[in-house]
Amino acid sequence: MVARSARKAKTLFARCWKERDAVPVVVVEGTVAGLSAQRASLLLCLLTLLCTCGRAPEFSPPKTTFYHWETSLAPDSTARSLLTEHNCDRLYAKAFDVSWANGQPEPTALIRMTDTVGLPQLVPVVFITNEVFLRQPAHKLEALAEDIVGLTEELFGTDFPELQIDCDWTARTQVPYFDFLRAVYARLEHRSLTCTIRLHQYRDRDTQGVPPLNRATLMAYNVGNLNAWETENSIVDTNILKTYLSGTERYPINLDLAIAAYDWAAVYRRDELTYLINEPDMQELGDTSRFVAYVPTGASQRWRVRQSTYLDGIYLYEGDLLRHEVALPGAVNAQVALLSRYIPGFAGQRAMVYRLGSRLWE
Repeated sequence: MVARSARKAKTLFARCWKERDAVPVVVVEGTVAGLSAQRASLLLCLLTLLCTCGRAPEFSPPKTTFYHWETSLAPDSTARSLLTEHNCDRLYAKAFDVSWANGQPEPTALIRMTDTVGLPQLVPVVFITNEVFLRQPAHKLEALAEDIVGLTEELFGTDFPELQIDCDWTARTQVPYFDFLRAVYARLEHRSLTCTIRLHQYRDRDTQGVPPLNRATLMAYNVGNLNAWETENSIVDTNILKTYLSGTERYPINLDLAIAAYDWAAVYRRDELTYLINEPDMQELGDTSRFVAYVPTGASQRWRVRQSTYLDGIYLYEGDLLRHEVALPGAVNAQVALLSRYIPGFAGQRAMVYRLGSRLWE
């Protein structure tokens, strides 16, 4: 039956083009002169198919918005200008963390709504450690979902449009985590639920599964090996990013794109990562009585601690090593362009920048 239909379509298609060559075609008041109404209608349909068949749908560039990751929500004038400049309709703000402590999931780092006047609509983000889903009994997942939605509503009210869950789940925890997502969604009523997806989850979807949602955010930063001193920049590395994205089929659900704009210093002691110092004081690192700068051999700046000292409240020992890593705001558009080569666009897609409040925007 399929073959017969195909032959019939092919015959009609060929006949229309043969008649096109034999009969002058002139458009007159919405009809095609020289053809019967039936044939004219068929020809116009086929011409429309020719123009549209195989053409990918075109979408506007992703709409820019930001993540806020501090415990006090009080954006300064620079942050507010960014939100206005990009016409942000939403701001994704971390509500709290959930980790495993004292034999149960416990919330920490609850957000304080210090100054929210004039901000876009807030979307709460809840970060949950993978350990929670390794340890939480299956029969208590419903209660966990109830507690998290309840605490979120206490902090944000009940009229937020979306809740996002951030968790670095694995193949071992995908079943309880996905069950938890379903339980959360059931409690959100008219509000939507999204989650984050790491690059390894994107690539290894056959073993780690696909979240039971219709939208998620691909976290396309922190891609390198942070634990290795030899790494140039663990935040952004386009070569590593391409290894995760190239050659993969389209992800089953729509993906927003999360990119980075921030800096930190990784501290190594006896060949092991010991601390991460957000936005280190670069002026202090220039103090040659305490720090010895390595001759630059790559993209990152590096130092050795010459004399035991404090840096931004962290005590460093003589011989400790530091590597400064930066994801510049000026590279955000290039990151989005690269991701768009691999991740299909869709109406309303977002480019979500981590993070609002970074000193790099100043």
